Amino acid sequence: MQVKTRFFLAAFITWLAGFVDAIGFISLSDIYTANMSGNSVAVGIQLASQNWPAVIHRFWPVVTYVLGLLFCRILIEFGARERIRSIGSLAWIAEIACLTPVCVSPIEPGPQSSLWFLFVGLLAFAMGIQNATLTHFSGVTLNTGFVTGSLVKFGKQLTAYLTSVYDSARRPGGSASKALFRSFHEKPFRLMIGLSTIWPSYVAGAVCGALGDYNWHFRSLLIAIACLSVLTAIDLRTPLALPEERAQEKTTESE
Repeated sequence: MQVKTRFFLAAFITWLAGFVDAIGFISLSDIYTANMSGNSVAVGIQLASQNWPAVIHRFWPVVTYVLGLLFCRILIEFGARERIRSIGSLAWIAEIACLTPVCVSPIEPGPQSSLWFLFVGLLAFAMGIQNATLTHFSGVTLNTGFVTGSLVKFGKQLTAYLTSVYDSARRPGGSASKALFRSFHEKPFRLMIGLSTIWPSYVAGAVCGALGDYNWHFRSLLIAIACLSVLTAIDLRTPLALPEERAQEKTTESE
């Protein structure tokens, strides 16, 4: 799969994470279900305040998110060992199974109810699955459930590209204009352009999720389910998680 296609896929999945995260944040008492950094900071703040109920509320999505990650990586390991080339489909079907009960629920539970814990757990578990399903994009490892790492990688590639332009301009007979003209032939430039789409995709997903929640509440998760269904159909035809399985195979062999 070409570089631009893989980055389009990364941007799409990141959009989906922002979409679900916004819905969970609005409807489930400001709890992040995809961005665990925010929940982790909140856990620390509530620990300092000794607000134990709030600590539990913020820690719960972290636990279920990690369980989702674990479930997915075990699935990828199984796919690598058994040569199941459409293992991504199984992961996305499991994610759909988590989102569906929340989507069809006519109730928006309060933070003290057991249903609230169930919904937060299901969404966080689903986002853990999603973040672990695809992480390798054109030689770059990306986490599509949050964007901090992507911003760091964007900064690195931008620095590499600017350094390349500077060095080319200083060579005998070289110039900045020539270096800029050859930009599309430079790998750091192509990676930089691809990475530059990740943060806007997450923000755009959050905007769409917020608008969806304001209008349809949990029913707006049907859009996420439809997107995952499309990914599943594509994966059954053209396996998307092969880079994950190859990376897993290399890890297993090195051990």
